[in-house]
Amino acid sequence: MDKTEITRKNVVEAESRLFSAQLASNVDILDQLLHDDLVAVAPTGQIVTKEMDLNSHRAKTMIIEDASTEINDIKISGDTALSIVTMTAKGKMMGTPLEGKFRYFRVWKRFSGTLKVIGASFMQLS
Repeated sequence: MDKTEITRKNVVEAESRLFSAQLASNVDILDQLLHDDLVAVAPTGQIVTKEMDLNSHRAKTMIIEDASTEINDIKISGDTALSIVTMTAKGKMMGTPLEGKFRYFRVWKRFSGTLKVIGASFMQLS
């Protein structure tokens, strides 16, 4: 298999690893899955970097108490994939209680045979 090829199965597996790492605040796995130049946009419009995300898990300011996910769509173009995921979650972000359904849009790209998130955005659904 070409190392730049991305398949739906690869993206589903990466999304599953990411979700498990988020639930457990597993910074080592998150570090592997998030690209160093990650740019994410939070519902408030705040731009979040990889280091900010990892630090929130290290400091336990991002706590997911209960959650489930559903992959809504995956679009693949060359060595890049776009995933749309709905997460139902309950937890705290920076001490603020958070509960509801959230829609994530992530950009996955293959680097040296590994998928990494290079861009993301999420919003709360009504």
